[in-house]
Amino acid sequence: MDLSDFLFVLRTRMWWIAASTLAGIIASIAITLGMTPVYTAKATLFVSVNSSQDTAYARGQFALQRVGSYPQLVNDPKLINQVISGLDLDRSFQDVKSSVTATNPVDTVLLAVTAKAPEAQQAADIANTAAGLLAESIQNLENTDPKKLEVKAELSVPAAAPQYATAPRKSVNLALGAVSGASFGLLLALALHKLDPRILRGRDVERQLRMRVLGTVVAQPKETARGNPTGIQIGYRQMVSNLLMANDGRLPQRILALSTRGDAVIDGQQLAQTLAAMGKHSVIVQADRQLEPLRQDDAHGAGLAQVLAGTSELHDALQHIESVPMGYLPTGPQPETLRRFDVFAGLDSLIASLEEEFDVVIFVASLQGQPVDATAVALHSDCVILTGRARRTTYSQVSRALQELNAVRVGATGLVLVGKPSRFRHRRGV
Repeated sequence: MDLSDFLFVLRTRMWWIAASTLAGIIASIAITLGMTPVYTAKATLFVSVNSSQDTAYARGQFALQRVGSYPQLVNDPKLINQVISGLDLDRSFQDVKSSVTATNPVDTVLLAVTAKAPEAQQAADIANTAAGLLAESIQNLENTDPKKLEVKAELSVPAAAPQYATAPRKSVNLALGAVSGASFGLLLALALHKLDPRILRGRDVERQLRMRVLGTVVAQPKETARGNPTGIQIGYRQMVSNLLMANDGRLPQRILALSTRGDAVIDGQQLAQTLAAMGKHSVIVQADRQLEPLRQDDAHGAGLAQVLAGTSELHDALQHIESVPMGYLPTGPQPETLRRFDVFAGLDSLIASLEEEFDVVIFVASLQGQPVDATAVALHSDCVILTGRARRTTYSQVSRALQELNAVRVGATGLVLVGKPSRFRHRRGV
């Protein structure tokens, strides 16, 4: 994957990344709110040495040498137990021990006693109590002969209750949540692009497959003011205009609308109406039984399958819809005697008979469709249009259709995206 592919994924899957980032932020907020706050307080001891036999410099050097060993005394079990009993803490010994630490800043005679607690005042009380007990421990250990040498540890800066908790750090958690969510969203976007890349926009098809996009068809509103063209009418007009441009201004007489998936079907009646406005009389041949008929009784009467099997005449199966005007040939019930040989042998004569009455013959079919497969129709077509559902059809489905067409040495003129479920598929009656 090069940089352009990466940017393509970012552009087409931005909603996934944004949603994942938002989810990460929300999760971090929830985790932060569920965490117990931790307050940190610090008390400072000042260590001094008094000696009648040494100079002030010697006493200072002695204090610097000895003060480095004093922080370890804060972990004395006796001291910890005294802190617990003195403050009447409802905390375990190990919990208090891990929350109290002492350090000696470099080149100083200071001892910093730090305590952590879920409450601000408790943290200050523990720090001050531990500092006082540490001072007593130091003096008890060092002052074996106070007349010669006396070490004092005094509480110079008592701990105060902190105003803000040191943990959890909300800003850090939010940043980590956002970064984690964005990273997960990016990985998810890349995985979706590799495993099941869906067609989102027409220009993406032109970039990825180097294939012309003839237009995008949208569903017609339920109520439309009389005389105003609807979105679906405009979409089909643009599609026909692009089809004319792709064929050097000539309208193909034999058109195959190959559906890349079951719900990606053009509105046959709307296409016929668009062609009728150009003075072209067209017929829609429904070659795939998976598509619902235009009328409820179409599946029980004679249709394409019966004409190809020779059990019905074309004029008996062909329906005329004068309101468009257009012709419509349904699939009809599947006959037991229909063979693939009958399909290939009868298609040419069937199309020739339809061309005697109609200017344009439009087949609506799919791969492995019944009774007629789309590749069989493609061999007799002047133009092949692939149809796909926006945000549902994948590039692999379009590529498979192109491969099937290439196998019979037929190219596709372009792709039409269907924005919503086809009216051709769900209409009941005309």
